[in-house]
Amino acid sequence: MTRADSFFGDNHSFNQTLFDQFANFSNEFGDGNYNLTAAEEYRFFRIQQSIAENPQFSFISPRFFTAYFESAFPLVFFVDGRQADGQLSMENATSFFRDMQFPDDFHRADGSKTADLVNNAATAIFSAHPMQPGGNNGTVNSYTFDPNSANFTESCKLYTDFVNNVVVPLYPTPQGVLKVNLNANLRFLFSAFSDCTQVFPYGQ
Repeated sequence: MTRADSFFGDNHSFNQTLFDQFANFSNEFGDGNYNLTAAEEYRFFRIQQSIAENPQFSFISPRFFTAYFESAFPLVFFVDGRQADGQLSMENATSFFRDMQFPDDFHRADGSKTADLVNNAATAIFSAHPMQPGGNNGTVNSYTFDPNSANFTESCKLYTDFVNNVVVPLYPTPQGVLKVNLNANLRFLFSAFSDCTQVFPYGQ
């Protein structure tokens, strides 16, 4: 949300222009705070902005999912746990996004509730402006639906897409400790998708 698309050369450094947009949406839709309504509108705006400016914009699984969870995450984890009302102040947002540090005297959220809160918020952000997975085809404003990508209701396909299309290309033939650790982390990943069929790219 505050980092540019990789197409523009730097997708990891803080981008003041994007943060200013984030703050403007928080002012317009959140009465000065980043809340669920601001998140719904800003996520949709950023998608449309990338469609209009990035000819290589790709919005397929797993990024199709992580974009919405990325928007929901600050509503839960960046709001002081004593407050826990989904209202992120711009002061605290600046500390997290720009300075990459916890604000002074910050209390974490109740960990027993965070997963459900993030899931519910991500679903609400998607539902406010539903999108189909897809991407531009080399020119701006050419967004085309990709039927091969998991959509927001296909969590099992998200799981297999991530394993087969992200993990395996990064680590095609792991050996030794790397293979052991990859399998351990893939088992941990699957625990969030226990209703799906587990895949074993590196054997059981």
